[in-house]
Amino acid sequence: MLQALLLLPLAYQTKYYDQLVDHFGFGTATFRHRYLYNDTFWGTKGPLQNGCRGPILFYTGNEGPITSFYGSNGFMTDVLAPEFGALLVFAEERYYGTSQPQGTSGRFDYLSTEMVLADYAALITSLRKELDAQNCPCIAFGGSYGGTLTTLFRLKYPHVVQGGLAASAPLGYYSQSYWAERNVSATTWFSIVQRTYDNAGSGCYARLVAAVDLTNATVRAAGGPQRIQQAFGLCKPPSEPLDSFVYWLTEALESIPQVDYPEANGGLPANPAAAACALDWSSASSLSSLATVAAWYYGVGPAGCIEDATNDQVGGGTPGDGPENRSAWGYQSCTETLHAFSTTAGAWRSYEFNLPQLSDLCYSYYGVRPRLDQIEVWSGGYAIAEKKLTSNLIWSNGRRDPWSGGGFLRQSDALPGGAVFVMEQTAHHHDLRLPIAADPPELTAVRAKEMEIIRGWIVDAARG
Repeated sequence: MLQALLLLPLAYQTKYYDQLVDHFGFGTATFRHRYLYNDTFWGTKGPLQNGCRGPILFYTGNEGPITSFYGSNGFMTDVLAPEFGALLVFAEERYYGTSQPQGTSGRFDYLSTEMVLADYAALITSLRKELDAQNCPCIAFGGSYGGTLTTLFRLKYPHVVQGGLAASAPLGYYSQSYWAERNVSATTWFSIVQRTYDNAGSGCYARLVAAVDLTNATVRAAGGPQRIQQAFGLCKPPSEPLDSFVYWLTEALESIPQVDYPEANGGLPANPAAAACALDWSSASSLSSLATVAAWYYGVGPAGCIEDATNDQVGGGTPGDGPENRSAWGYQSCTETLHAFSTTAGAWRSYEFNLPQLSDLCYSYYGVRPRLDQIEVWSGGYAIAEKKLTSNLIWSNGRRDPWSGGGFLRQSDALPGGAVFVMEQTAHHHDLRLPIAADPPELTAVRAKEMEIIRGWIVDAARG
């Protein structure tokens, strides 16, 4: 059984690289690109066949501060790095954390998948020169949109990265020309949310819908906001528009299946979907039970109450989040990564994807209009697998995860040197997390296979 090898401290160094603001315009402006660097284990297994000190394990940072991803990728940091004697590098996605090409201007003119990948190629190339590691194999890792980045990094920069583990990469959701053939639809994402709850407890999803309906009616009744404030432990009662409070609740319910891990995670208990389903959902207890779930997901502030119980996205946003007008991800969801998703009939909220309306909304936010086919036209989308456009990629997905519906799930999708792993009892990029005793056996087995495939990539690359 794979276990974490906590042999030495895993503290990283925070470093910065002078990164070009615009890789494709030939300007000279730069920004401070943050990355995390850990050479604790580098070279501890001896040099590779080509004299390289050891491989580089590179995390393709996605939508958030890079410091928030380091601790959730224990398979890389605690297992693979000591196993391979590897250098760890975690790169921050531009416009997130401290990596701000345009400072605090609130503009996102140079934010695109192509720019992000060019950042990573430039960073790795520079590090190899700086460290005299030009012959060192580099293996990419990423989860969710980061898994999409890992996939496309290997596709577009095969001379820079020699393989990649792309966990829960939802690239197929942006490849609509293949949807019919792949049995993907606008309701696939939400249907998996529903299925995950019903698998966790018979009839659970219907009970959650009834609880949200009751909460929605209560907050709109006379004295309802005050009653909701008390029941949910809010710092202030919900205010108009009251939909904003309801969407705050449904956002939590829609997100929990993604993080349905067998260990406690933040404020969430172990197996949170099953834990939620096990609560008392009778009409007398529904508000209290929903309050419990909300507190798990959002946490309680320093004042002992929940400070911000609002979701201001129009209609609650497309399932899976976005678009909205306040963030880098809001901008990305208004350009390349808009989710063409709808809720299912009878859901706890009604949302039907409407591209013209969302296009106008995005234009009002950022002066841009989404292109649903942008990533597919640029990369191939599902054609990466259909036409075997690259090699040495592992695609992994867990069926509890709604993002798995847009993954590469067929064994025939496996690329030369790569593999496809689909797990029944795992959630969002679960295989990247630190192994624990409570992991399902299928996950332990998949991690062992991933390790051996990656070992093969490293050996092959060292041979030249």
